[in-house]
Amino acid sequence: MTKILVANRGEIAVRIITAAIELGLEVVAVYADNQDKSHCLNAHESIKLTNTMSFLDPQQIIDAAKRVNATAIHPGYGFLSESTDLANKCQQSGILFIGPSVACISSVGDKVSARQVAKAAGVPVIPGTEESISTPEQVLGFANQFGYPLMLKARDGGGGRGIRMVHNADEVPESLKRCINESPSKQVFIEKAVTGAKHIEVQIIGDNFGNVIHLFERDCSIQRRYQKILEIAPCPSLSSQLRDKIHRAAIQLAKHIEYNSAGTVEFLVRPDANEFYFLEVNPRIQVEHTISEQITHVDIVQTQIRVALGESLQQLGLLQDAIQPNRLVSIQARVVAENPLNNNMLSVGKVNTVHFPQGHGIRVDTWVQPGCVVLPTFDSLLAKVIVTGQSYQDALSKLSHALQNTVIEGVETNIKFLIAVISDQSFIGDQLSHVHIKSLEENMDDLINATIQLGKLSHKRLEFISAESTSKAAAVAPTSVQFKPGDAFNIEISNPDTNTVESVHSLQIDSISTNNFPDAFIAQIQTSFPSAQNPVSIALTRKAAIGASSTLRRKANPRTPTDIGSPVTGMVVEINVKEGDLVTPGQQLFVMSAMKMETVIQASSAGTVKTIYAAQNDLIDGGDIVVELVKDSKL
Repeated sequence: MTKILVANRGEIAVRIITAAIELGLEVVAVYADNQDKSHCLNAHESIKLTNTMSFLDPQQIIDAAKRVNATAIHPGYGFLSESTDLANKCQQSGILFIGPSVACISSVGDKVSARQVAKAAGVPVIPGTEESISTPEQVLGFANQFGYPLMLKARDGGGGRGIRMVHNADEVPESLKRCINESPSKQVFIEKAVTGAKHIEVQIIGDNFGNVIHLFERDCSIQRRYQKILEIAPCPSLSSQLRDKIHRAAIQLAKHIEYNSAGTVEFLVRPDANEFYFLEVNPRIQVEHTISEQITHVDIVQTQIRVALGESLQQLGLLQDAIQPNRLVSIQARVVAENPLNNNMLSVGKVNTVHFPQGHGIRVDTWVQPGCVVLPTFDSLLAKVIVTGQSYQDALSKLSHALQNTVIEGVETNIKFLIAVISDQSFIGDQLSHVHIKSLEENMDDLINATIQLGKLSHKRLEFISAESTSKAAAVAPTSVQFKPGDAFNIEISNPDTNTVESVHSLQIDSISTNNFPDAFIAQIQTSFPSAQNPVSIALTRKAAIGASSTLRRKANPRTPTDIGSPVTGMVVEINVKEGDLVTPGQQLFVMSAMKMETVIQASSAGTVKTIYAAQNDLIDGGDIVVELVKDSKL
């Protein structure tokens, strides 16, 4: 019997496990952290990996498969899904790799070689370099020939990582450095930027008998920093002529490389000019495969598995002429643990409350449930809310209703931001035809303001849903300590070495707005602290255990410009100063990496580095102080 090890986590692991079980196959899940096991619940068995980096190590995945006698490995999406190393190791170990052949991955898994394949297949390609580049001089030389703006891209980037648009020569050195750092292979190439273009991708499936079909296209133009936010299938604003050309180009390329699994061919499209250009091939399942499934009624994950096991598309009844979208339109909204009101900072911690919508045409793919922990070491995707309607407007209406009835508490999310996007006139109706990959960022100020207003308007509604969900959870496992107004406490600070009391303070609760202790407790209090002007607010939140258990870092004071904290939760990848250094405004102090995307933190004022509170490779929480300055040159 086939026994599949699913070498991934989160919602895609849940999706693959479900598909495989429905096919009557035995399934093994893997995990690396005891706080991140919800995707393992329905698997027949699960196995723990060494650490979170094991998800990127082909040999550790092979070793895990051998320990449980797995006969096949499904990598889901991400780094391993495009790893020829894993595919080769599977072949050498007699384990079936559920994905395209090594030859296919080799030809298109690298974005530079994919450009060469597209050219050979007769598909239009954007001007770009045919080899990797490594110096600013090479970028400047390309710009002299083709002009700005241009794109720097990691050859093996993905999910928006390793991509920078460069508008002038001054941006070249820093953008190149960031792209190289975000690339697993440290290889970067250049393309001329195509402005005002849509991001259109075609879902393809091939088998091992030379057959390839498409499942129509998806419009993925609504994105931020090259990360998709909303996806629509099919694209409502393509002419039938241009749509057919794009479909034919995708099939032409797929047949040229004898593609034999589920995959996606992506294009930059300018409908107004009737032009399209090859962008890349993703030789794997995509996050947004769901909406192609909804409009065609084809289970892409099951098809991918069955093709790998040797069945042909004909045996599966998948002939191109028989696949029609049936006038349906499906939209997917990505719910992520990020705060749009704080530069989309990653939010980590324990999820306390979860409520997802139900109804005709609503599908939710998720790994989240009460008690789950969002960790900084993994992708921020919490759930995919997918709706399907008889028209684009019908689907939009369903999505608005679905998002308004989606609640995830304990971490910050982008739910209200998503509602703001689909309520904005720039992204609905006839205006969708004008939406391109930079439209979201160009309208960001208006969308953020709308998000703030939605937060005020929907607070009571969300409070009701949250209270309902929380009461259900509490009925099963009450966790809150029942503080009440009037409760008073003494706080005694002692020196354990001398066993003497240093100071004693008192506080009394006046009123409580949130009582979910120990995860969250917000109240008005009276206190005897000498510096306090009573009453004062107290907010206690449990801090996620992301670093060493013995490490307690103080928070940067946002009102003190010499306290330089991390704007994101993640890993320190560079410290660019040392104690005693003089710094100037705008000088780079340190670099943070969250979800493999890098953020550079600069000094907002001049000063001298007094203390550095973190080291390279430290995991720290958003808001933790990293560098402390003094304003004069004396320490």
